[in-house]
Amino acid sequence: MIHVDFIRHEERIIAFEMDGHADFAEQGADLVCAGATSIAFGMVNAISERMGVEPVMEEDDGYLYYSVPEELGGSEDVQILLEGMEHQLISLAYSYPDYITINSKK
Repeated sequence: MIHVDFIRHEERIIAFEMDGHADFAEQGADLVCAGATSIAFGMVNAISERMGVEPVMEEDDGYLYYSVPEELGGSEDVQILLEGMEHQLISLAYSYPDYITINSKK
């Protein structure tokens, strides 16, 4: 199962962590894993391109941790993108509740 945690400070998303594999299908054919990965990396890339900064992240097989760069913490654009990502993943979890969970930590 994929677990996604959104870490917040004062209602703002400051980081997210995605860990695990969906195991919906075999590797290379797992649509849930591909969807979640595409959403997460697409958002990280969108923030980097829009704001002109390198991403602050760690990644490994089945693991991604992204932290909003400190200088972007107050950016409304970054928050809109991250909240959009959160809602996309919530929609995916709604359709595939046995394969992905979403948690927001305050």
